[in-house]
Amino acid sequence: MNYSQKTTKEKHTTKSVQSTKGRRASLSDEDVARNVALREGDALSLTTYKEVVYNFAEYQKDYAQIQSNINRLAFKRQIWNNLADNSIIYYGLTKKQLDVNETKLMLQRRFLNLSVLYDKQTGNMIPLRDLVISANHSPHRYYSQVQNRVNTLTGEAERKELVPIFMTITLPSEYHPFKLVNKKLVINPKFDGTPPNEAVKALTKRFARLRNDRALRDIPKDARMYFRVNEPHQSGTPHTHILYYVPKECVPRIISAFRRLFPQKGNDIQNNLRNAVAYVMKYINKTLPKSKSDKLTKKDRYLNTWYSHHRVTRFSSSRTLAPLYLYRLLHHRYSLRALTKLRKEGRIRVFAPVDDLNKIAEIFEGEELIYMKNDNYSIEKHRGVA
Repeated sequence: MNYSQKTTKEKHTTKSVQSTKGRRASLSDEDVARNVALREGDALSLTTYKEVVYNFAEYQKDYAQIQSNINRLAFKRQIWNNLADNSIIYYGLTKKQLDVNETKLMLQRRFLNLSVLYDKQTGNMIPLRDLVISANHSPHRYYSQVQNRVNTLTGEAERKELVPIFMTITLPSEYHPFKLVNKKLVINPKFDGTPPNEAVKALTKRFARLRNDRALRDIPKDARMYFRVNEPHQSGTPHTHILYYVPKECVPRIISAFRRLFPQKGNDIQNNLRNAVAYVMKYINKTLPKSKSDKLTKKDRYLNTWYSHHRVTRFSSSRTLAPLYLYRLLHHRYSLRALTKLRKEGRIRVFAPVDDLNKIAEIFEGEELIYMKNDNYSIEKHRGVA
């Protein structure tokens, strides 16, 4: 830049500053103060807006916690009032809750009985009641599926020469609304109002503490597998039973970790089971009274209601086997063990639409198409099926 250009730029700058000063000079002190206040107000509004955006997740957590506290207080009052009115029968449930749940299940059965899967091309109709796998609506089918999962996972464990450990994990006093005194339920003043569905989540977190401990985390994923069964105490508070398969040399370390993490009374661990499968099936049978007989006892009916009313899962397992959604689509073609093997080898590929990843469109084994979604079916009400 030469001298003349520099001089010209300085003149324009000087002129601009002078004109700005002139405008400012023409403003009154009141106008200046108002402008300053407006600028400060804008900055404050912008900062507050940023805080709301950046801390939205924190506000959501606070809201969820407040809502949880309200729900706990309401549940505590309700269940204690039910005890005071002598209306609790089994598992913290009343006759009214039993009736409401059984009415709901009756309406669901009616829908399944009167609805069909209709093939638009052939005109064939398949009753929905013949397709559903449910502990409430098709207990025998559900039990067979659970038995299949247990047998397949046990076979995998035996093939890898893993040994079983049986665990029982319970919750401390603040999760129990009642205490048993002289075979009679009385109010537990330590109860914090946690309902059974939230108590199951607390059990899951406790179980996760053990799975994340070095004693189990150092074992390869394909060398540790488990079943888990949730079951209620008489008070309605859940506890969980777990059958874990691990390498034999790891057993002492896992037992030590379990006793360190769960020293409270009621938690137990055993490694001297003669027939581990029969042992865990005993607890599965207890959670599925409908699979044993059509004539349910009064206590069996309340047990089924406890699972339905509180939306508690009866049985779960590790992700060692092929997922159920895949097996239910391909069970006519593969056994659960064969499908698990294909999945581990990476020979099964699942495709879904981009706009809805929950809907499976196609499944391939290698280059072979083994499943394709059929849009020719629709669910329709058919009075001829009852």
